[in-house]
Amino acid sequence: MLEDSIEMKSQPSHLRRNTQAGGQSRWNKDSLPQDTNQQRPGAWHCCWIIAGSWGEALFLMLQTITICFLILHYRGHSMRGVALLGVYVLILLVLLSPLTPKAVVTLLQATNMPAVIIGRLLQVITNYRNGHTGHLSAVTVFLLFAGSLARIFTSIQETGDPLMAVTFIVSSICNGLIAFQLLYYWNVRIPHKWEKKHQ
Repeated sequence: MLEDSIEMKSQPSHLRRNTQAGGQSRWNKDSLPQDTNQQRPGAWHCCWIIAGSWGEALFLMLQTITICFLILHYRGHSMRGVALLGVYVLILLVLLSPLTPKAVVTLLQATNMPAVIIGRLLQVITNYRNGHTGHLSAVTVFLLFAGSLARIFTSIQETGDPLMAVTFIVSSICNGLIAFQLLYYWNVRIPHKWEKKHQ
């Protein structure tokens, strides 16, 4: 009994045993430490955050490089398209390797903002000069606008990256301008090409 008492006192409180009749002992489940791994984000949760925050960049990259290749291919420059793919993959591997400093990656990410602004404003100016939005798809425009708005909140909540959040805020403003033009010129009749020639 004395040995059991000394043993129980020498152990931490959450590892002490409850002695029952007949000399049998058992561990108290309530006194055992909680599993700290349950409070930590699991691998699937981390993968979900990465896919939700940056996963779309992968599909946009594949879509963009595919369109670039098809443009060169249908213009009869298939070899140039293949060369473009090779150079693009080589640059991508260098950027993903440890050879590229983090500051360079951040700078490249920051250049995405002026690219978005220039691309959207060119479309806004073209719509204003033409007096209509042409054959822009209303579904695509409004989905882009809604998606960019949603990405503001997901970027703040999941990544906490202010640069990414500001990028989507600027993108939402530009997409909102195009969506406004689409509603403003909704009932405008688009002139045919032969009508423009005879004007």
